[in-house]
Amino acid sequence: MHSFFKNQIWLKVIFIFLISTLAVDLFAQDTTRSYQMDPLVITGTRITRQKSEIPASISVISRKEIEKSTQINILPVLSNKVPGLFVNERNMVGYGVGPESGGNISIRGVSGTPNTRILMLIDGQPQFMGIFGHPISDAYTGSDIERVEVIRGPGSILYGSNALGGAINLITRQPEEGLMLYGKAAYGSYNTSLFTGSVGFNKNKFNVFGSVNHEKTDGIRSDANDAFQNTTGYLKLDYQLSNNLNISIDGNIIDAKYNFPGPVEVPQDTARRDYLRSRTALALENRYEKVEGALMLFYNYGDHAFTDGFRSNDHNYGLTFYQNLKLFKGNVITLGYDYKKFGGEATNIYTPEFVPKGYDNEHEIIENDVYALFQQNINKFSIDLGYRYVNNSTYGNQHIPAAGISYRFTPKSFVKASATKGFRSPAIVDLFLFPTSTDTLNAEELWNYELSWGQSFLSGKLDFELTGFVIDGENMIQEVLISAPPPVKQNTGAFNNKGIEFTSNYQAMGNLNFSFNYTYLNTSQALRYAPKNEINLQGFYNLQPVSFMLYLKYVNGLNNYVGQDEVSTINYTLLNLKINWHATNWLNVFLEGNNLLDTQYQIDRGFPLPGINVLAGVELRYRK
Repeated sequence: MHSFFKNQIWLKVIFIFLISTLAVDLFAQDTTRSYQMDPLVITGTRITRQKSEIPASISVISRKEIEKSTQINILPVLSNKVPGLFVNERNMVGYGVGPESGGNISIRGVSGTPNTRILMLIDGQPQFMGIFGHPISDAYTGSDIERVEVIRGPGSILYGSNALGGAINLITRQPEEGLMLYGKAAYGSYNTSLFTGSVGFNKNKFNVFGSVNHEKTDGIRSDANDAFQNTTGYLKLDYQLSNNLNISIDGNIIDAKYNFPGPVEVPQDTARRDYLRSRTALALENRYEKVEGALMLFYNYGDHAFTDGFRSNDHNYGLTFYQNLKLFKGNVITLGYDYKKFGGEATNIYTPEFVPKGYDNEHEIIENDVYALFQQNINKFSIDLGYRYVNNSTYGNQHIPAAGISYRFTPKSFVKASATKGFRSPAIVDLFLFPTSTDTLNAEELWNYELSWGQSFLSGKLDFELTGFVIDGENMIQEVLISAPPPVKQNTGAFNNKGIEFTSNYQAMGNLNFSFNYTYLNTSQALRYAPKNEINLQGFYNLQPVSFMLYLKYVNGLNNYVGQDEVSTINYTLLNLKINWHATNWLNVFLEGNNLLDTQYQIDRGFPLPGINVLAGVELRYRK
């Protein structure tokens, strides 16, 4: 950390500016300005707090922002709105599973193939495939989500393994009072069709929400079959037992078919991957004056079948229990326990005479974690300390500390600093499957150091947040050739990523606003899905009954291929426009044009993405 401060002039400038701003604020407070409300979040801690109080870098995507998108999946929304977050795409809709699929999530350059280093959560409960350890990107539909909170940096202190580089918490919807009905249908280029239907009902102490989503495309490739279709269903029941207790149960199911086209050099027409996933969770929440928390049980199951004969079934289940103790003014102590058991079995039905290493055997890993968080507010200061102890059934123990401090000049003006450790436990595929596996692997580790400054201007109409970070990773699992093929996995990798994230929102007029984010990333080694520079600009203009949303993405220095002797790097610019006609209170008609510059680009070399394409549809809303 000392050498980083010594060698990075840009971080020195930020540090000096923060200190000078702090001095000015202490001697000259401005009490005449008004400010926008500071968002309340729960992902940075296990209790609802103001975003400016939490030392970690957190991005919040509201329900309103989700609804502006025509996408069924939530990941494209995050890719546009969250600085430092990048998702690789393949088609008009859908991501797929298996080798060389889309939906790999990178935060600050921390990613992987498969994507096991960013943790997806639903209401704070981990979601990943039990054998390969990655999230199923096609399972996360925006219709079911009230808001998304993204930790840009390690989330292991709160959520344990797989939150090595960050955590994405999808917070499910709670319908408003009364009855709500919603439907959306759209059709566009490449015979792409989307459908969403949802119903919500809230009466007294009981509420229910359910949805069905379907997306389908013939695909963009003329040389190969890359058709995709996906159907998801979701249901949530919630009941308030008393003023202090609440119980809820929810679950979803996903049935997807992904045709893998292969690279343009070797196109394929018969490689299909079918996957059926289901999830259910039960939560009992308590909320008293001095104590609040929850007991949550979760279960995930998957069944995967590929046309090459690969078959697998996997599971991931466990519980989360935590209590927040408010013992004295401004203080919260969180005590928690997590239990996870994940694993499964893989086989190949077409080669029964040849059984690869680890096939036809059930493999499981158990993790028991305990953690404690200390949060103290002293006037405008917030101090956070945390510690997690991890016991893993394969490699032993892990110790995860974290510390941070924030100072708030106003609710929209603050400085933050933090140092946090993240880790990822080896997955079943790392330890037991295929000839490359090694059953003596240890956890991957990294340290993340960051410094942030947030400020509001023009009576709260303009705000921004600037963050500088450095990440030091070690024990990364890599395939190493020892003497003769095949290579084997070892804890030999190390890396250093550093960069700047900037995000800003400007309410120019009551009906005109802009959002902007920029990321600069410098990596010590060539990485995929880690652009050196990325800009996202979105403008929204509401001229009733018509509204316009213009979106620009610029990506520079993206490695779309990283080989032993070759690295291929690209730049590209995308321009999208969406027009809404609000015909009535219950009917909206929209037209969306994507990639209007007809940019020819490949996020993964050999897999071209669509040029100019359009999507048109209608939305229906009813509320009583």
